[in-house]
Amino acid sequence: MIGAKKLRERLEPRREDMIETLRQVVAIDSPTFPGTGTTKVASHFEERYRALGAEVKRIPGSSGTGDHLTIRFRGKRPEGPPLFLIGHCDTVFPEGTAAERPFAVEGDTGRGPGVVDMKGGLVTCFYAMETLLGEGFDDFGIIDILYDTDEERGNPSSRPLIEEMGKSAAAALILEPGRADGSVVSARMGSYYGNLTIKGIAAHAGVDPDRGRSAVHELAEQVVRIYRLTRPGGTVNVTGVSGGERPHIVAENASCFVEIRAWQQGVLDAMRDEMATLIESPLLDGTSLHFRPLGGRPAMERTPDTDRLLDLAGNIAAEAGVAFSHTITGGGSDGNYLAPHGVPILDGLGPVGGNLHTAEEYIELSSLVPRAAMLAGLIERCANGI
Repeated sequence: MIGAKKLRERLEPRREDMIETLRQVVAIDSPTFPGTGTTKVASHFEERYRALGAEVKRIPGSSGTGDHLTIRFRGKRPEGPPLFLIGHCDTVFPEGTAAERPFAVEGDTGRGPGVVDMKGGLVTCFYAMETLLGEGFDDFGIIDILYDTDEERGNPSSRPLIEEMGKSAAAALILEPGRADGSVVSARMGSYYGNLTIKGIAAHAGVDPDRGRSAVHELAEQVVRIYRLTRPGGTVNVTGVSGGERPHIVAENASCFVEIRAWQQGVLDAMRDEMATLIESPLLDGTSLHFRPLGGRPAMERTPDTDRLLDLAGNIAAEAGVAFSHTITGGGSDGNYLAPHGVPILDGLGPVGGNLHTAEEYIELSSLVPRAAMLAGLIERCANGI
């Protein structure tokens, strides 16, 4: 075994190279749509992984997403447990943001669009693998890595790829950023969301309002009912409420977006089914309701396998000189899709930072080396069995 302490020692001289690589990829605008920029980010790493001896493929995206990058390393032990690592190339920031807010360093803080969510994770993954292989690491089976290009929009193109590549993995390591306090992520809420539309009957609001059936009135009643689905471990959020066209016309149409989230898949399924039952029956005669699902993620629940990974990660972190803690978060990630397959998952293994999805997003540059060392140590140990 190489060990996390030695891996950190080998990574320390690469710190400035890591920062420069981070600067290069932050300079690439990579919103989910259009997929041009995300493909450029994937291309940036393509040849670098190939130079390490990986089997590298570009998988064309669909529906306007960029090309996904798959990376496979084969060790000398075919029977070794297969590992899967996932990161995403897309950010929430539109084209032009990299020029408006270029990568900048102030003390230990790096800023720029997507600097920690999650270009920092892509960088640490590459340097972790480079360092492991440079130390002669080959006692493993298969290590698969996916850099997808559409996580920020719910993986419309990459979800089948994630499930196919990861469903048989002995462990999945997710390169999302560590929390602001450095915690890794042990569980994530699942989600289900869509568009609720109401059809009413238009009428003159002053002359013959009784002839009308207000879609806005029906929507208001339904929103109250839907919010009552909230329960311990499950939340509801309604946004984008709209309806009607003019103040003197009874509204014929209304709509909103509904999202439910829950820590446990059973709670999420129950809330979804109860909402479906609610909207089967309009409260106002003459109105009709339709719900169009738009997406969501399964719940990533904490399991005994998670606890084993947490124990392992804690030991490796101590060896690497990294303070270790873990937490849960309501946001989703690529890892959620592997939860139904029973894959042990540990998330938030990227560098430390905060203010994600805002102009104040930042990364702690001093976390690049220790988090890469911790990740490399996890890869090495998981390759030998959890």
